[in-house]
Amino acid sequence: MKDRMSIVYISVGMQKTGTTALQSFMRENEKALENQGCCYPLLKLGIASKYNDRNAHFLVYRASEIEEKSDREDEERRVREKAFTDLGDLAKTYPKIILSDELIWHRYLDVKDFWKNAVNDFKKIQCDVKVIVYLRRQDLFIQSLWNQSVKAMPRIEKTFEECIRTNQFKYYPLDYYKNLCKIAEAVGRENIIVRVYEKGQFEGEEHTIYSDFLKSIDVKMTDEFTKENVIPNDSLDGNFIELKRIMNQIPDYKLTNDFMRNPMCAASGFCKNTDSLGKMGMFSYAQQLEYLKQFQESNQKTAKEFLNRSNGVLFYDPVLEQKQWTLEPEKMYRDLLVMMCEEFCEQEKKITELRKETQILKEEVRKLRNSLFFRGYRKLRRIFIKD
Repeated sequence: MKDRMSIVYISVGMQKTGTTALQSFMRENEKALENQGCCYPLLKLGIASKYNDRNAHFLVYRASEIEEKSDREDEERRVREKAFTDLGDLAKTYPKIILSDELIWHRYLDVKDFWKNAVNDFKKIQCDVKVIVYLRRQDLFIQSLWNQSVKAMPRIEKTFEECIRTNQFKYYPLDYYKNLCKIAEAVGRENIIVRVYEKGQFEGEEHTIYSDFLKSIDVKMTDEFTKENVIPNDSLDGNFIELKRIMNQIPDYKLTNDFMRNPMCAASGFCKNTDSLGKMGMFSYAQQLEYLKQFQESNQKTAKEFLNRSNGVLFYDPVLEQKQWTLEPEKMYRDLLVMMCEEFCEQEKKITELRKETQILKEEVRKLRNSLFFRGYRKLRRIFIKD
C-alpha cells in the first residue's frame, strides 16, 4: 500500500463556464500535466466517444439506450466499476488525477447519497476527493443555458420568455450557497474549490480560465502548455437562434441526429464576424435586475463562507444595460443562404470522402484480383471446368 493518498480533482461545471474549452485544453496538454504529477485520464469504458474528454461522466452516466431497467442498472454499474478499477491503477502512479463533467453540478441531485458514495468509492482506491466548481452570474448563465439548449440537446422549442415564465430550468440549482452546502456535507467544506467565471477574477500566470484552473490544482502554466486544439462552445447569434428554435419543432427533424447543428453554428459565426455584432441579451435591463434579486442573499453567503470575502461580493462585473435581442427580418434572406451554403459544403465534403473511400476499395479489389492466389484459383477453375 502506498504511503500517501492521491487527490482526485472533480470539476463539476457549472455548464457554460468554459468547461468544453477546459476539457479539450487538458486533453491537448496531457504530457505537460504528467510532468507535474497530474493525469487527465482517457477512460475507455465502452460508452459514447463524446464522453472521452468528459472523463467524470461515469459518475452520472445513464444507459438510456437500454430499454429494460435491470439491464440499464447492470450497464451503469459495469461502467462505474470499470472506471474505478482503471483509476485505482492510475492512482498508484499519479499523485493528482483530474476528472471533469459539467453535468455533475445538477445531476447528482437525482442520486441518493451521491457524494457520500463517491467519496467512499474513491477512498477504496486510495484517493481523496476535491471538488472544483465555477460559478457564473445567474442572469448571464440562464441566457446562455437557454441558447445552448436551443442549439443542441435537448433542443428546446420554447422562446426564452416562455422558459422563464414556466420555470423551464427549475431542475438546475442556481441557489449556489444551498447547493455548495449539500456537496460540503459529504466532501467537507475544505475540499470544495469555488472559482468565479469572470475574466476579471481569473488568476494564474495568464489570468485566463486555463491558468485559473491550473492554479486551483496547484499546477504552473509553463511554456509547455499549448492551446492550439482547444474546442470552443460558441453560442448561436442573431437570427440563427430563432431559426434553430423553429427547426427543433419539426417532427421529422426531431428524428435526426441534429445534422444541421454544425452548419448552423458555422453560419452564425460567419455572420457574427461580418456584422461585428455587439453583446445582446435576452432580458431587458429591468428584467435582468429583477431576476438577480432572488439570488442576492445566496450569493452573499457564498462569497463570505466559500471565498472568505467579508464584503459578501461574489460577482464583480456590473450589470450592464445592453441591447435586447430581437429578430432581424432584413437579414433573414442572407442568413438562410449562408446556413444552406454551410450545409451543402458539409454534405459535399462527406460525398468527397465517400468517393475517396470507394476508390480505395475498388483499388484494393483490383489488387486482390491480380494477386497470385486468385490467378492460381482462376487457372485451377479453368482446368476443372474443362475436365
